[in-house]
Amino acid sequence: MGEIFNYWYVIFSFCQQGRLFVLKNITDNNLYLHCEECERGWLNPDEVDDDNESFLTLVQNFEATEANGDDIEKYGWQKYPLHKEEE
Repeated sequence: MGEIFNYWYVIFSFCQQGRLFVLKNITDNNLYLHCEECERGWLNPDEVDDDNESFLTLVQNFEATEANGDDIEKYGWQKYPLHKEEE
């Protein structure tokens, strides 16, 4: 089996602790950012600093999984400076 990576974008400026991981919403077929600490989410990386555009992921009703390299490319997120963390 190949290597598995989690992709993350930045450390969230509000909580200053959580990385914003790129996840794939399987239900709605899109990507979103998910803060590992405060559980906030964003559909658009360009809106991370706008709290009005965030949502609490714990109250959403969808299935999600870690985004992979193919997902990043398919949804056009390769333009963002993403980091990889090996599991």
